[in-house]
Amino acid sequence: MSALVNFLKKLYHTLPEPPGSYYAFRNAAVNPYEMLPENPIIFDIGSKDARGDYSFGLPPAGAKVICVDIEAGPGVDLVADAHNMTEVEDNSVDCVVTISTLEHVRYPQKVVAEIHRILKPGGIVYINVPFMFPFHADPDDYYRFSHRGIDILCEAFERLDSGFDRGPASSMHHLSVHFFAILFSFNSKTLYGINVDLFKWLFFWVKYLDKIIGNYKMAYVIHTGSYFVGRKQAS
Repeated sequence: MSALVNFLKKLYHTLPEPPGSYYAFRNAAVNPYEMLPENPIIFDIGSKDARGDYSFGLPPAGAKVICVDIEAGPGVDLVADAHNMTEVEDNSVDCVVTISTLEHVRYPQKVVAEIHRILKPGGIVYINVPFMFPFHADPDDYYRFSHRGIDILCEAFERLDSGFDRGPASSMHHLSVHFFAILFSFNSKTLYGINVDLFKWLFFWVKYLDKIIGNYKMAYVIHTGSYFVGRKQAS
């Protein structure tokens, strides 16, 4: 029996990865990378090995990208606690990017204050966080921010743009995958994991409806991917 189970596991892992639920139907009206000086210093906090490569583009040529994470790993340049980055001097960074990180920290306001501290006057910040999104521990999961809540979180900065980049279709796609995976798991964690992949395949097309309904006036009612682009003002 165990041999059969092992065979089925190996067979399952040879299958292609299912399509993801991520679909950003729009980007920020202001591209943070286009506002930077030559040879900027960019901190990518909570990035693992992303190297600043996101939907709004690659870091500009000549940029020094420093990937910061709480744990060492591939691509991580600086192991530091974002609540208290004592390794980084005041007013020393041109840009800080942090994507899907602040929901995992204990005190997001304190992290934002640290970002403000290390940015040079005139420095640019880009933050993106989930709102309507399943629990996902990395290593834990504490907070959600609406497209209005992120403005308050970042009120120390001059606001250049904010909003959400994943509309009701992408949001409901992701939630539905996990809802039906739970519903048909029959309390089995293994079956739940298999179901997640199955329903990603079944529902992959739903996210593309945001091309239409993402621009509806009421689209904000169901959204995730709340983002903020701001500038540190001169003191």
